[in-house]
Amino acid sequence: MLLFKYLEKHSLVAWKPLLEPYENYTAGWGRKESFFKAQALAEKKGLKALCLEDGFIRSLGLGKQGFAALSLVADITGIYFDASQSSDLEQLILQAEKEELNLRAVSAIQTILSQKITKYNQKFQIIDPVKFDQKTKHVLVIDQTFGDQSIKYAGATPETFKRMLAQACVDHPEATIWVKTHPDVLAGKAESHFQAHDFASANIQVLTEAYNPIELLEYMSDVYVVSSQLGFEALLCAKKVHCFGVPWYAGWGLTQDHHAPLHVLNGRRMQNRSLQHLFACAYLQYARYVNPVTGQRCELEEVLDLLIPNIQFQQGLAQSYVAYGFSPWKKKFIAAYFAFPQLKLKFQRYFKPHKNHHILAWGKKAKLLKESGYKQVTTVEDGFIRSVGLGAKLIRPCSLVFDNVGIYYDATQPSRMEQLLLNVNLSAEQIDRAQYLRQLLIDLNISKYNVGTAKSLTRPPHPRVLLVVGQVEDDMSIQLGGMGIKTNLGLLKQVRENHPDSYIIYKPHPDVQAGLRIGKIPEPDMLQYADQVELDTSILECFEICDEVHTMTSLSGFEALVRGLKVYCYGLPFYAGWGLTQDMYLSQRRSRHITLDDLLYVTLVEYPTYNLANIKVSGIPLVRPEDVIGYIKKQLNQKVSYNDRYKRILLALYNILKKIG
Repeated sequence: MLLFKYLEKHSLVAWKPLLEPYENYTAGWGRKESFFKAQALAEKKGLKALCLEDGFIRSLGLGKQGFAALSLVADITGIYFDASQSSDLEQLILQAEKEELNLRAVSAIQTILSQKITKYNQKFQIIDPVKFDQKTKHVLVIDQTFGDQSIKYAGATPETFKRMLAQACVDHPEATIWVKTHPDVLAGKAESHFQAHDFASANIQVLTEAYNPIELLEYMSDVYVVSSQLGFEALLCAKKVHCFGVPWYAGWGLTQDHHAPLHVLNGRRMQNRSLQHLFACAYLQYARYVNPVTGQRCELEEVLDLLIPNIQFQQGLAQSYVAYGFSPWKKKFIAAYFAFPQLKLKFQRYFKPHKNHHILAWGKKAKLLKESGYKQVTTVEDGFIRSVGLGAKLIRPCSLVFDNVGIYYDATQPSRMEQLLLNVNLSAEQIDRAQYLRQLLIDLNISKYNVGTAKSLTRPPHPRVLLVVGQVEDDMSIQLGGMGIKTNLGLLKQVRENHPDSYIIYKPHPDVQAGLRIGKIPEPDMLQYADQVELDTSILECFEICDEVHTMTSLSGFEALVRGLKVYCYGLPFYAGWGLTQDMYLSQRRSRHITLDDLLYVTLVEYPTYNLANIKVSGIPLVRPEDVIGYIKKQLNQKVSYNDRYKRILLALYNILKKIG
């Protein structure tokens, strides 16, 4: 079968652009029947055959659970696990080492080990250190799925596994020998090479738990493998690796090959190479990567950057959630944010869930549940770089926050954001990222909703221009973060009273101005206290002509801080009380001063989550703030489509009928 037909048949269409140079090759998978058919067809037609396989950092979940590959190898010489012949990977390793690639390898290895990234990155069970008593030596024996192609082509047989286990017991009579099964076996998708009677010795223990391989390796001194990729991960963790087959990383002076059938190599390899070189050849050159956001080819580092927020968020999740009270349109995107391996999400709109369930609920509903004695409630709210358009107009959010402590706008109690800010201690790399994100928001004119006309305003001929930002008056951020003043008119009056000689511009909230929420100030009152009212102009354009921003609790205050403006807070929004704003009120809990970089990093990177509608097919639920900023900028640059105009007309009709009814 020709390559493109093969990709279409096996749901690998995303890889077409990346494999275009091989368009006229036949293609098959690994050493399965499809490859031998492709090889035969290539010989018959005078073509070349391409062998495809998963890369070494593949996905969040298992392929057999439907998670698409982020990494693929395409080999025209052989395939990396077939030791009976050379492969493109082997040819790369035989080349001279390159310092630039080795330096990249060192950095990528550090990221992989610190974030515990492996081939499959589903949520793993937590290891109890007591289980691996450090007074005892621990040795790991790696099982593989029965029938795994790599076993035969590494010169091994099913019996090799039993011989390997016996040898580990002989080599380490005083150690605990742990036998680790493959994730597919744990998931019930494949068979093991061992039976219960193989574990009769008292020092043999079976690991049935789904532990993170990198974390597990920390407790081991030696690792025994046939052809498993986990053997190479053990090398990355500086463990002694004993090979009983000939995997791609054997025969280069890094592994213990006394029991490996090196004769299958027919004299190939047998040259010493560094670990960094092997990594660079396999992970940086041989494997190919696709960015699930752009669909374009990318480097390993970009895939790692995308996996990290998913792995970190996933680690804090329970196994199952009841999503309570969500409307049908919210139901769709909530499910997309929680599309993690093996996570169960049940929607329950009207009937209250049991108190022992882990519950997701939107703002006000979450608060009511907590007040009713529910303890395991995670509050859901919009994030800070949300969309192009308002939530009240049913525009899907690109960012949400999930807070299992409180919620960021509730100043009456702690929140996860407040805890993060109290403990923030950024590395140099994180400071650079915060500053990069800040510049990106400024340069691309990105805000929370990205609404309003982007027209330049002329600064009034006045030495001191103040911007007063209106809000939705029944919004929870005012109810729980407002202190004294809780109305737009009250705020406008107070600012005029405090600054009688200043030029005041009033900017109403877009939802309020659109008649969707309460808080509209009658026009005579607006003009009594404000010198100028900006209804349609983007808030970002207003920032350009102002010296200060005055707000109760609006996110606009944060956006103004990002752009270097002085911000006065008449309530306690999440960004107040840290030494960055002029505050009318203080919180005793917010007991330290932080930098703007600290605030930016927590607000844009650590606290919120990001998801794009077209990302769900990739098996990567969450993306980075940089991806969402790029997506929003692309939307802003596009003309309004016919479908979007149609949706707006329907929504307008819906609102009219709602008022009549």
